[in-house]
Parts: sequence; C-alpha cells; structure tokens
Amino acid sequence: MKAFLSALSVLVLLSCAVTVNSIYVQAKTEALANAIENLPTKPEEAELGDVRTKWDKLEPVISYSVSHKETDQIADALADLESHQKTGEEKEYHAAREQLLELVRRLSESEGVSIKSIF
Repeated sequence: MKAFLSALSVLVLLSCAVTVNSIYVQAKTEALANAIENLPTKPEEAELGDVRTKWDKLEPVISYSVSHKETDQIADALADLESHQKTGEEKEYHAAREQLLELVRRLSESEGVSIKSIF
C-alpha cells in the first residue's frame, strides 16, 4: 500500500509541475507575441529591446521543456528581425516579424493546456 501511495504522490507532483510549467510558458509566450504584434510597421521606428529582453528571460526557463530546435528557430528569427530592423529593409522586416510571430504562437499553442495539445 505504501508503494501505491508513493507512486500516486509522485504522479500528482509531476502532474502539478507539468501544469504549472505549461501555464507559465503559455502566459510568457503570449506576452512575447503581444510585444511582437505591437511593433511599429516601420523598421526605423521599431524598438526591439523589449522583445529581446522578454525572450532572453524566457529562453533559459523553457529550454527544459521545449526542444532546442524550437528555441533555436525563435532565436534565429529574432536575430533576423533585428538585422532587418537595423538595415531598414522594410519588406524583409515584415517577413521576419511575421515568421517570428508565427513561431512564438506555435510554441504557445504546443505548450498550452488544451484538448488539441493532448490529442
């Protein structure tokens, strides 16, 4: 009986940890997506410091539960966005912004607690 209760306790503890992680990642990625959405349309008016700061704080935490491929894709897309913002390439800036936004949204959906992410 003690083994069963121990196993049940571990299951409950792990379930709570996964749920808390999922809620945290989803909330932080949604905040990051909002920051990306609120960027100005003109590259010369954009200030990417807030987006970079949010990502730099989030990446070490989510790297425990998200594949490195996904985090690397987001880091690369953010670097592309910063590069196009600095050079003032408007068309490329918009494309990089949309790509980064899509990657962050996909991460948020995949880590969130929903029927879609379970099945």
